[in-house]
Amino acid sequence: MARLSRSWRAFGELSWAHRRLLAWTWLLLPLTAIGLRVLGFRRLQALLHRTEGATDRRDDLTEAQATARIVRGAALWSPLHANCLARSVLLCRLLHRQGLAAELRIGVNRPGGRFEAHAWVEHVGKALNESQDLERRFAAFDGAVLSGGTGAP
Repeated sequence: MARLSRSWRAFGELSWAHRRLLAWTWLLLPLTAIGLRVLGFRRLQALLHRTEGATDRRDDLTEAQATARIVRGAALWSPLHANCLARSVLLCRLLHRQGLAAELRIGVNRPGGRFEAHAWVEHVGKALNESQDLERRFAAFDGAVLSGGTGAP
């Protein structure tokens, strides 16, 4: 019950623009997760890249971090679990729609011989939806290829 109370209080503190973004994110997150499963990463990226507008991107770390918090909040209440790739694909898309610079990063690791992969978004070299030590834990693929929508790991 305390979590619900905190969530409503946080929602009430959002601007109307951020509330609208949260509502859209809550709706789009399950669709993104389903799109990844049905279409696969490459086709979904190509589809999203085709519908993107201008390629000039501005730097606004405060707004990028606010959008990342909104995606994280929507994921907590999503009716369908969205993994790190779905959350990151949507976050990158939302940032691009806002005219903000964003790079989708995917990295791999083999701790104890088992394979792990992880996805996150960077804005001006800073991880938005994860801790900053990701580069030490995961060997990242070339982010420029991934954010362009034409390549995949």
